[in-house]
Amino acid sequence: MMQRTTKHNILALTLLSLTPISLTAKCSAPALALPYRETQITPGTLVQGIRISIGSPPQYIALTPSLMLDNAFIPRYTNSCVHIASMPLPSPSPRPTPPNATQPSRRALDKRDGHPGDFEEEGDGSDGSAGSTGRFWEGQDWWLKCSMLYGGGYAPALSGTGRSNASFKHDEFFFDAKEYGAWTFLDDVFALADYLGEYVDAMGEGPTKQNISGTFVLPNGDALFGGLGSSPLGLTPESTVLNALAREEIVASTSWSLTNETLCLGCWDKSASKGDFTTFKPADRKANDKLPCLIQAKVEALNWRPGENKDGVTLIKEAFSACIEPGIKYLVLPNDVREAFETVTDRKMVAGYDDYVVFSGPPKDEIGVLEFKLEGGLQVNVTIPGAGKAGAEEKGEWRVPVGKGGWGGYGTGVWTLGKPFTDHIVLKWDAETKEYSIANVNEDASRTQDLQPLGCDEFPKKVEKDHASPATGTIVGSVVGGFVGGLLFAAAGLLFYRRGVQGVKAKYEPMPSVEHLPMSSMASDRRTIDSAMSGALSPPSIRDSMLSRGSGRVSPMMEPQMVDDNSIYEAPEGGTAYPTKRERTELGIPPVYHG
Repeated sequence: MMQRTTKHNILALTLLSLTPISLTAKCSAPALALPYRETQITPGTLVQGIRISIGSPPQYIALTPSLMLDNAFIPRYTNSCVHIASMPLPSPSPRPTPPNATQPSRRALDKRDGHPGDFEEEGDGSDGSAGSTGRFWEGQDWWLKCSMLYGGGYAPALSGTGRSNASFKHDEFFFDAKEYGAWTFLDDVFALADYLGEYVDAMGEGPTKQNISGTFVLPNGDALFGGLGSSPLGLTPESTVLNALAREEIVASTSWSLTNETLCLGCWDKSASKGDFTTFKPADRKANDKLPCLIQAKVEALNWRPGENKDGVTLIKEAFSACIEPGIKYLVLPNDVREAFETVTDRKMVAGYDDYVVFSGPPKDEIGVLEFKLEGGLQVNVTIPGAGKAGAEEKGEWRVPVGKGGWGGYGTGVWTLGKPFTDHIVLKWDAETKEYSIANVNEDASRTQDLQPLGCDEFPKKVEKDHASPATGTIVGSVVGGFVGGLLFAAAGLLFYRRGVQGVKAKYEPMPSVEHLPMSSMASDRRTIDSAMSGALSPPSIRDSMLSRGSGRVSPMMEPQMVDDNSIYEAPEGGTAYPTKRERTELGIPPVYHG
């Protein structure tokens, strides 16, 4: 019987060891809700993003949350920042592409001047000879235009801590798929620019560290930026930045949530969503060239309503699958959708570009709505300002953020629900369950933020300052004790003073009038006396304090006197301490004191 029980216990323990157990870890850091907002990186320009500082001294960049890259992409300040010639550029006119332009290859570490790790600084394309395909900005404000596109820039020569990392091995799927090789890995210190304030709000005290070392993607000196339309902050499951932050316990976990206002690292705002969440398992980015993304959704219906209270019109005949990608600034929809959109808006399409389409006539006051109905029942309404019929005589153009793909996207013909779509949802990644989930955003302005852990159990407790702590009691006791002691000391002084008046002091005789020192014989600053008499005392300048008025010398009562041999003399009993071997007149003592 005992033997059978033992065998059953062993079998039970074996089965238990084979059963997966989910143990959620305690949060190693507080919730970090970073504002995703418009910020000024370059004077006079506003860009939306998550602010980081990189390098030493710090250089600031606004990054776009994205699922395109595993790394964060750090742009350079270069006038070759635009990718392809088909992109419409504002004035000044772009310079034509050199006829023999070729894509530059990835460059190795430069060991110039005996400093391994320095970056190889090559031409910036300003002379039109850069080995890149695309267009270059002209004029002195090219850096401003690139900053508007990419949220700032980074100059390796200005950072004392930046180093190229040729030994870092990491396949960057997006660049590999585009056969883009004009980039290298950069190691440098970085910090989340809003981290300090968020940490203090959450914990009641400052963090132990802010700056940590990270690895980023940096384009080569004269390279175009590989088709990117912003500077992505990679939030994929393999995100090097999130893993570095979690490793240093800057964030609670590598899970996150995103709205159009906040990137919450290790947390999600329970009040930010309404309705149920729809979940998505990460897709295989390599399985389908038409869907090279991590979140793939099936759009079962797409309708257009030209106004709040107007009837909707369908824009598709059959369902299609699309990527959900917050890092792409526009929508990429099938060709029949763009054609139907021209018909239902009753406007003529003037031009279609990679990132938007242009309709004739100025924007109107109506707010149009694109209604996306996804498989699983979720409906997301995307607002399009400027809807409304325009007359044939009206001039201007209405730009709608629906493009063909290509520049700034996954590629031409890759249907994508970009930022206009993700601005209206809450997007979450749970690193523990390895699932994405989305729900409609709660647009109620009166809602109260309710941050919950994501990927861990419980946030660290906020440090509460104890107003009656032992240290505080000691300080208060010292102050009270000192005050009481001061009163006793003053009382004792008063007692001895009265005894002195009645005792020793009574033996002294009043000083004869001949030995009185008249006020007229004392050196004075006339301005100070006049000011005091008028009630408005102003301190004299240093020069006025040290120099006498007119041609006179420094007042003998103010001028310090040095003894030539630095001797120290003791006063004789009942006398005054002064060098007995020298005349008092040599020491600047007034005549009334002469013996």
